[in-house]
Amino acid sequence: MRRNRIICMLTVLVLAVLAWVPASALNPSTLYKGSKGDSVKKLQQALIDQGFLSGKADGIFGPKTEQAVIRFQQKNGLEADGLAGTRTQSVLFSGQSAAPSAAAQPQPAAQEEPAPVAESTPVVVQSADPASVSSGSLFGSDYSTIRIGAKGSRVKAMQQALISLNYLSGKADGIFGNQTLKAVLAFQKSQKLSQDGLAGKKTLKALESAVKKGSAAAENAVASSSDNRSSSAVSVNPKISAPDQSSIRLLHWFADVKPSLKNGNHLLIYDPSSGLSWTLRIMSCGRHCDCEPLTKADTDTMVQAFGGRNTWDQKGVYVRLPNGIWTIGSTHDMPHDSGSIKENGFNGHLCVHFLRNMDEAMQNDPNYGVDNQKTIRALWKKLSGEEISY
Repeated sequence: MRRNRIICMLTVLVLAVLAWVPASALNPSTLYKGSKGDSVKKLQQALIDQGFLSGKADGIFGPKTEQAVIRFQQKNGLEADGLAGTRTQSVLFSGQSAAPSAAAQPQPAAQEEPAPVAESTPVVVQSADPASVSSGSLFGSDYSTIRIGAKGSRVKAMQQALISLNYLSGKADGIFGNQTLKAVLAFQKSQKLSQDGLAGKKTLKALESAVKKGSAAAENAVASSSDNRSSSAVSVNPKISAPDQSSIRLLHWFADVKPSLKNGNHLLIYDPSSGLSWTLRIMSCGRHCDCEPLTKADTDTMVQAFGGRNTWDQKGVYVRLPNGIWTIGSTHDMPHDSGSIKENGFNGHLCVHFLRNMDEAMQNDPNYGVDNQKTIRALWKKLSGEEISY
């Protein structure tokens, strides 16, 4: 009996200690746009409780949740990157965070958050009116980062500015898809800004300034917003600034990457060995990702990166996913089997591999699959100094 009492007392003591452990310590993993599950639901509920988000917590980290996180970060002196990492969650769940100002409006209901929409089927709202953006005051005092997948009036204002400056053609639909991304990249290049495709404070202020000055792009810099499946679509610039190495995440194919992808999504590939980049369109996802170059320009750039030839030799590359997050992968430029894009100069498709457990790869893809896993592990070690042990 005495022993049972001691065990019961110890159990109660352990449970009491756990109850006082901060939520961020129990759940330290970073949450970001595209994340789903109970951790996201808990994050949303905390944002709702503190007045940064309205509606019900649905467990889907979409654009509205991201904007709520950004506003929370801004209010609490944190880096406003929209990523709910350990520090952001720690402040949020501490019960001592600052509340939004009276002027700040919480985002609409969390469950209304749409998934990022590609611009393959344009949603026509209205034509860009140069007069409406000629004042140069486009975003008021809100210069929080606008990312691919975002929707709304701020995206529309940005598109109208890009159209008026000849970086984008067509109509402003308020959806930050792939053609808008290309226009943002082209504008950033012209302004000698970091070419990351994220419309942050520097990019948005530069847009306002350019509109005031009327500094339009050259005619051949225009990206059409009407059809990102066309083989004549303007490609992402072959050279972009390398992503910040601290922003590149080690993501697992089956657990992290594959669930976030859909056929027709685009991947931006950056080759650290040559500094070249190209865009791929996803065809299907199995144990790796089958893709094809989006345009002839993408094919030419890719082949250039592989030494001017088609080869099965794989390269370790950085890959920007449709949700804007960078990770690492391995790819080649040998066309095989079938493709779906006409006139992209690539007769077939190629493969992009992402991190998998080595035991699983050896069982299911003992030759080429394992070679790609070795390439991925070598790149990660070069990038971070860390060995991948699984």
